[in-house]
Amino acid sequence: MGMAESKVPKRQYTQEYKLECARLAQSVGINEAARRLGVPSATLGNWKRLAEQDTLVSSSTGTSMPAMAQRSVSELEAENSRLRKELASARLDVEILGKSHGVLLQRVTVRYAWIDTQRAHCSVSRLCRVLEVSRSGYCQWRVRRPSRRSLANAVLDAQVKAVHTTSQRSYGRLRIVQALRAQHQRIGHERVRQSLIRQGLRPVYKRRYRNTTDSGHALPVAPNVIARQFDGWAPDRVWVGDMTYVATQEGWLYLAAILYLGSRRIVGWSMSDRMTSDLVCDALKAAYWQRKPAPGLIMHTDRGTDRGSQYASRPHRQLLQDYGMVASMSRRANAWDNTVMESFFKTLKVERIYQVRYATRAQARLDIVNWVEGFYNRRRLHSAIGYRTPVQTEAALKAA
Repeated sequence: MGMAESKVPKRQYTQEYKLECARLAQSVGINEAARRLGVPSATLGNWKRLAEQDTLVSSSTGTSMPAMAQRSVSELEAENSRLRKELASARLDVEILGKSHGVLLQRVTVRYAWIDTQRAHCSVSRLCRVLEVSRSGYCQWRVRRPSRRSLANAVLDAQVKAVHTTSQRSYGRLRIVQALRAQHQRIGHERVRQSLIRQGLRPVYKRRYRNTTDSGHALPVAPNVIARQFDGWAPDRVWVGDMTYVATQEGWLYLAAILYLGSRRIVGWSMSDRMTSDLVCDALKAAYWQRKPAPGLIMHTDRGTDRGSQYASRPHRQLLQDYGMVASMSRRANAWDNTVMESFFKTLKVERIYQVRYATRAQARLDIVNWVEGFYNRRRLHSAIGYRTPVQTEAALKAA
């Protein structure tokens, strides 16, 4: 006679346990919750469904799962929606500020005038809030607003001042006109001139610049290969170099720089408290490893100073030979043979160095590098290359 088949009693679960399991399933998913709890997925899915239908209630608290979990989900969705709206609003505010070109820093009437030009594209309330003026003040201004010409002049004044400030006060009428035209504005020289007069704006003081190179030495010199032909060269075919000095309260800081003739871009520099051959060699090394030009590049320099004859020194001549470069030098006591570098140093000193008092050489180094890389190479419009920046010109040469 066979043994009676034994029956395994079914496991009994309390309502509280089922409710907690349902909450876990909603949090991490049914399969993961089933794995953790050792409960069949089908059973756990059934508990989750009952809980979501409000039919699974805790006997101790009388609270169903949705009363807590669904409220939490609803709150999160509401918070997410609110944050998305705030982000979209903030992006629109930033877009308005970007279009205003510094109008926020101008007097209230200028801001009113700019708002009036944008009211068809954005709500007046938002424009007033972003530009920090009252809507009621703007409405009153519209009632008694000045002539259309006055409005246009107010907007132009703000734009001219913004360009003048961005250029570190170095731009005059010609470059401001070119900068505004680059922003797709139709503007004439006379209106910009009048705007500068109205606001009392002028370029930084043109202190006299003195040439610093003395070629009175007896070391070997190279012939003048470029012969004052500063334009029309192929990309990275000719570099020019020179040295100058900068006054600080710690003493002199000497600067050697190398300029790519095709785009007028500064491609290498070196600074030191001593004017030695290492100064010009370090500048050449920096330019070479940044650009890695093909052999045959012409490196044109002055002859150097009578205190060191740096460009005619043996280390510099050896470096040119190692890099496969052709040496070229200006004639004795003739700054016009290297006028492009003289022009760059004049721009650097008049527009920046003469406007600052450097306490230390370290301060001067940082400021000069920031001006060269942050402003001159990338933002300053250069008349010799069609009022474009060196970086823009170089990109055009590469694309040609």
